[in-house]
Amino acid sequence: MNLRLLTTRVRVLWESLSTSYWFIPLLMMSTSVALCYACLSVIERAFLPDVLRPLIPLVTQQSVQQLLSTVAGAMITVTSIAFSMTLVSLTLASNQFGPRLIRNFMQDRNTQMVLGILVSTFLFCLISLHHLSSINSNQDAVSMLAGATVFLALIDCVTIIYFIHHVSRSIQADQVIANCVQHFESNINSFLPVPESNASVRAIAEQWAAPQGDFQVSVKAVQNGYVKTINYASFLNQNATEVAGCELHVRSGDHVLCGEALFTVHCRQPASEADFTTLRQAVVLGANRTPIQDPEFAISQLVEIALRALSPGINDPHTAITCVDKLTAICVQVASREFPAENLIHTSSEVWLKRRTFTFAGVVDKAYSQVRQSANDQIAVLIHLLKSLAKLQQCCAATEQKTISTHALSIEQQIATLTISSSDKKSIEEAMLPFRAYVNVTGLK
Repeated sequence: MNLRLLTTRVRVLWESLSTSYWFIPLLMMSTSVALCYACLSVIERAFLPDVLRPLIPLVTQQSVQQLLSTVAGAMITVTSIAFSMTLVSLTLASNQFGPRLIRNFMQDRNTQMVLGILVSTFLFCLISLHHLSSINSNQDAVSMLAGATVFLALIDCVTIIYFIHHVSRSIQADQVIANCVQHFESNINSFLPVPESNASVRAIAEQWAAPQGDFQVSVKAVQNGYVKTINYASFLNQNATEVAGCELHVRSGDHVLCGEALFTVHCRQPASEADFTTLRQAVVLGANRTPIQDPEFAISQLVEIALRALSPGINDPHTAITCVDKLTAICVQVASREFPAENLIHTSSEVWLKRRTFTFAGVVDKAYSQVRQSANDQIAVLIHLLKSLAKLQQCCAATEQKTISTHALSIEQQIATLTISSSDKKSIEEAMLPFRAYVNVTGLK
């Protein structure tokens, strides 16, 4: 496996580890064990300076043993409470916002750090109890161990108070929505990779006709799953004497069935599917859809929150309106970026690559279509959708305004089937004014 494929695999593995509750706590536990042994080896030969004696009183071994036992028992109890609070928050998030939002909660570094701190303190007390007899002869060492234990207990008290505040804040709808947007904004470069920015690769116009090889080999998936990430560079760095180019049939976020064609290799000489087993590994499949190279993933999370808010069981149009605002902000940000080209070619070898990429029209459809369909009887949400589309239209290029106007006209047609008041009709007419001019000029229907 070459370096590029290894990097892709590591990236997928890190994404999986970052959304677990065991990885960071395990690292902190391992670090705490190492630090505990290091501290004990230093403490057992150390003596208190005269300056610290008023701050660290002398205590007996029996008192330290009782202190360590008390703190250890308290920490394991507090840790179980923290785990219980975490599970309750996950249950509430699943019911209120959707099960796919659980991933965001599990990725929360604050929760992972709190669990790690609490368990690490328990291990410190446990190991200290085991080695307490070895430092019995040094009264100052016993006192310093007691002081360190009290200090860790104070840190844990602050930590659990912070954790209660953090959990209560993290399940608020506005905070959940803000976290989705923040995650999208911080990872937009990986959501929309542009390999053609590399000097060895350049983009080709859409109407470009790729030179076909004499032989075509279709490489199929050997398992079911979602496409997590694709290493495009692996397709472009093929041997030019053997491969003319590759045509990718999938993109990140697609669900692939076993036996479905992933890509087609246009070869200059006879070849079989077995010859491209390594290249198949450039398309990483998994059981779950992930945000790696998938800008629509974070958008679908916001859409899911909006759909749940519009459901009869929850009926929270204000949350849906907040989601529409954030979706509009994401679309404005995406509109200012260059989307990856569909056709690429290696500048030296002239090996080409055709692929399916994300488009601005696809992002807008993902953001607004389902919300518009679910808000059939929510006039306030539909009016807000029209106003948001008008703001988006002002920030987009002229070539993208057709997509936005089409959504606005669809909303107008949807509202026309409803019985609404005259004041609502006036609000809708005012919201449609920015799109009337475009329709009159282009003749869009």
